[in-house]
Amino acid sequence: MKKLVSLLLALCLVFALGAPALGASFPANGFSDVSRDAWYAKAVDFVKASGLMNGVGDNRFNPNGTVTRAMVITVLYRLADKPSVSGQSNPFRDVPNDAGCWYRDAAVWAAKNGVTNGDGSANVFSPNKAITREQMASMIVRFLLSQAKLDSASERMIQMLDAKTAASMLKDEFRDASSVSSWAAVNVLICKIAGVMNGDDAGTFRPQATLSRAECAQTFLNLYTIGTES
Repeated sequence: MKKLVSLLLALCLVFALGAPALGASFPANGFSDVSRDAWYAKAVDFVKASGLMNGVGDNRFNPNGTVTRAMVITVLYRLADKPSVSGQSNPFRDVPNDAGCWYRDAAVWAAKNGVTNGDGSANVFSPNKAITREQMASMIVRFLLSQAKLDSASERMIQMLDAKTAASMLKDEFRDASSVSSWAAVNVLICKIAGVMNGDDAGTFRPQATLSRAECAQTFLNLYTIGTES
């Protein structure tokens, strides 16, 4: 089953990450608060060079800052090359429609493509809410599946991996596997097997924990690296 999941994700990545490769190294990011010996320095180099993430002003990246749900869908929208959402309605009542809302188009695109279904309540996205690790994993996998053009055989492969099977497999990966929500189990498993998102030194995934901007940058570097090697 692990080989099945790995093959599936590799297939998705080949189709989804169609942007030209940037190469194995990227220009130094130049942010004053990112030292060159920081574990996340290369990841910040990547997200800045690719335009996936920007600084927060005053030449700072704020690596320890909180990552919101709006930030993540915006990065994924950029990764999808910002397709037009002209004429598409905004399904979220907490996402402003005015031109000054920097994440409005990303939210509309994400809903249309199944990248997010909101935050549990009808027509609510909670854009300013800190994203959890299991939510991050789920958005990434849904993004890949939305971008990939899978044949019927590949779709059957996805269906074979249900929440119960994934939850059982996660027990071999993380000590806190039982804490992963059932709706996120498949997505967390795929991200773990692929190396997109890993656990900590204690062997836990911490599914309800939030991510820092440095961790977010590293996650997208992991995704890019796998995609260019697939």
